[in-house]
Amino acid sequence: MHNNNSLLLPTLLLSIKNFLVCSFLFFLPIYFTSIGFSGLKIGILLSVFAFTSLVSSSLSGLFSDRYPMKYLSAVSFCFLTAYLLGLSTTKNFWLTLALFFMGGLGNNIIDISLTSFALKVIEKKDAGTRLGIFNATKTIAAGLGALLGGLLLAKVAFTKVFLLLALSFFVTIVGTIFIKKIGTFRYSIEHYRGDLWGKEIFRFITLIFIFTLHWGAEGTSYSLLLKENFGLSQQALAWYIGTVWLIFGYFIFYVGRNITETTPFRKIIYPGLILSGLGHILFTYPFIPLSYLFRLVHEFGDAAFEMFLVIGIHRYFPSERIGGTSGVVLTVTVAGRLVGSLIFGPVGDLFGYQYPFIISGILTLFCLPIANRFKR
Repeated sequence: MHNNNSLLLPTLLLSIKNFLVCSFLFFLPIYFTSIGFSGLKIGILLSVFAFTSLVSSSLSGLFSDRYPMKYLSAVSFCFLTAYLLGLSTTKNFWLTLALFFMGGLGNNIIDISLTSFALKVIEKKDAGTRLGIFNATKTIAAGLGALLGGLLLAKVAFTKVFLLLALSFFVTIVGTIFIKKIGTFRYSIEHYRGDLWGKEIFRFITLIFIFTLHWGAEGTSYSLLLKENFGLSQQALAWYIGTVWLIFGYFIFYVGRNITETTPFRKIIYPGLILSGLGHILFTYPFIPLSYLFRLVHEFGDAAFEMFLVIGIHRYFPSERIGGTSGVVLTVTVAGRLVGSLIFGPVGDLFGYQYPFIISGILTLFCLPIANRFKR
């Protein structure tokens, strides 16, 4: 088994990527609204970002089993650089659509390749703690990005920030040179199909799809709810979203350190679904202190789901094929986000930005009977 120290650089690179991407991603609906894009167009753009992940996740995971991570990572960072350079120069919807295809591809390749790297090098006996640290670090980086990026966007035009972030990605391209090489394997598709067969796996994947529908609601309506319904300024948006993500990162670490080899899945996910669903519904109440409190309740539930997801992949699938199998599972999360974006983008635009969260929160609670059937 590979030394856990080999995970340090991939964790750092993924954290930098999350910091840079989240510096603008949460605020894109505001930017697109300001340049005249409708709710439907915003939903389409964010769906395309997800769609590229949908069509590439399984292939990216398969490549992660067969080829060194440094090559896949370098390509993905080049795509993200080109994506941001393009956003800094165009306001044409169709060109933006093409850029989102490229950006979604780059974002997905790096997520799949470096996550599968982590799943390969972490041993099962300390998977909860190590995967908790891995997930928490990249999540805290995302929170810092949302906070600092949001504050920057309050003073600097979006297009200038896009250019600055594009230049920053050159650091990550150089960093991929030093990623440690680990063993690669070549298996037939039948091996992967066998890994993904069974009622327990079907329940696992079904729950993941329904749960991740709410990610589409967040992608299309989160910042707009806070801005339009709650009247928050750009600075207040940054503090709200950024600090929530920082605390979310701690929640992931806390949940992870309390998971052992024998912790049953139901103990991880059942309370997570309740807290996530109720928190998502109640945080739409337009009184900022209560909204923030219930948002944290939601994030604790999401933290439990994040650990359920990676621990499930780590437990269910053999490590030498975990790139391909995790690629399939992560494709399901992308499909959930994609479908959620297509549904909740227009819903928020037509009926009010609170309704995507209320509806998706109810759907999350509908996952409880599925969670109750996981084996002890």
